[in-house]
Amino acid sequence: MRSVLTGLALSILLSSAAFAQSANTSAATTPAAATNATSPAFSEPNLKLPKDSGGMSLSPQVKDAPLADDYVQGKPDAPLIMIEYASMSCPHCAHFSAAVLPDIEKTYVETGKMRYILRQFPLNEPALKAAELLDCVGEQSVDKYYVFAKVLFDAQAKWAFDSNYMAGLETIATVGGLSKDQFNNCVTPTEREMKVLKKKKLAEDSVKVPHTPYIFIGGEAYEGERSFDAISKFIDKELAETKADAKAKKDEKK
Repeated sequence: MRSVLTGLALSILLSSAAFAQSANTSAATTPAAATNATSPAFSEPNLKLPKDSGGMSLSPQVKDAPLADDYVQGKPDAPLIMIEYASMSCPHCAHFSAAVLPDIEKTYVETGKMRYILRQFPLNEPALKAAELLDCVGEQSVDKYYVFAKVLFDAQAKWAFDSNYMAGLETIATVGGLSKDQFNNCVTPTEREMKVLKKKKLAEDSVKVPHTPYIFIGGEAYEGERSFDAISKFIDKELAETKADAKAKKDEKK
């Protein structure tokens, strides 16, 4: 159902004349130029995992996942968790969403082997407003969170690099079924903005996210090639280790 909804929403969005009318495409620029990218809230950290951590994150943000405010895709009893930190205006994140994530979802998430969590790590103002929109629709439905995230990534060139990015976001929200008032109620409250920025600050301070997309699989940071073949080998290794650990614990109880 999710793939059907995503394809439908995206086809309507990209073919909609309203999008071209509402977004000022003639004033296209980079997100950094269009926004206050020098703000400390959007500074990109240059941090690494704790020394001697063996690639495993020591942060409760990763170890204790899923957290209460996570939007989790997959079966609750799936033995492995994948966490992706992404900025909705990040081209590498959009490429990962389009070229790699669908195969991961089909092979591991839909088969009950792994859960997937997309966490927002906005690097500029357009990404912040997109993250607020996602958080808002996510409160209504986890499926809606991931449908909107997919559409936002697929349509990234249509809104994220435009000085009039809010009009583009509003069009996406409208296509997704939100009224203008509902959209404004999602992206204007200070409380929601502070919620998103607080979660980003936790990711900076506790998880030490160095860039986007940044991925953890089974609590371990994945720093390899962002292709399905490379990531699937890493996932298979983590699944084998998880299975071996579960067997060892079971044997101990005998």
